[in-house]
Amino acid sequence: MFYADFTSLAPHEQAVWLDEVKDSLSGTTMSKNKEDIVVSYTSLPFYKDFKLYSVSDNSKPAPNTWYMLYSPGGSAFLMDWTNEPIYKVNEIAPIILNKTTALSYTKFFFHFVRGKLGRFIIVEKPSEVRWLPEAGQEEKDAAKEHIIPLTYKGIARDNFMTLRASVVFKNAIFHTDVKIALFNTESVNSETREAEHFSIGQMKLVNEDLLLEDIKVVVDEPPTEFG
Repeated sequence: MFYADFTSLAPHEQAVWLDEVKDSLSGTTMSKNKEDIVVSYTSLPFYKDFKLYSVSDNSKPAPNTWYMLYSPGGSAFLMDWTNEPIYKVNEIAPIILNKTTALSYTKFFFHFVRGKLGRFIIVEKPSEVRWLPEAGQEEKDAAKEHIIPLTYKGIARDNFMTLRASVVFKNAIFHTDVKIALFNTESVNSETREAEHFSIGQMKLVNEDLLLEDIKVVVDEPPTEFG
């Protein structure tokens, strides 16, 4: 899962920053009372200049936070729980992909990309599985046997960086290879046999291995404004 330590902006810095990105936030329901707003930021190892900013509106009940990728000079991309803002930043940042940054990028990506049909949640230890109260110890123990850390496997023959992950999707746990494009490239879909274009940092999941299904876990609804 994706974890990050955020640092709050000082009040005068926050005012300047909010003014600079106001166009990117114009479509949100953010309070007009600036005292309700708290802006924080964290660095991301896979971007040199872009940082991840959180904008919390304390006039609203939680969840009440928007996220934005921002670079000094006004390049701002509001996270909308699709892959589009991430892929845009990957092209212009550009993204830095190596053995270390690929792990954090993958966790970041799957945290901020949430599909209408379900969310892929990378879990590296049993405590990260969001069990329902009625889940039994037997299925928890079964899950514990299968969960593995996110693991870097190197660059495959297809020139994609490859990682192996344990993933919860809806009410199932499976292992999958996470493929990350290192540059703009064409790849043949193994099922349709058709060529597909991949931009730098774009991902695909292959070699899925179903481990457990019908487990009693929290299943997310389609994402809203706050995820």
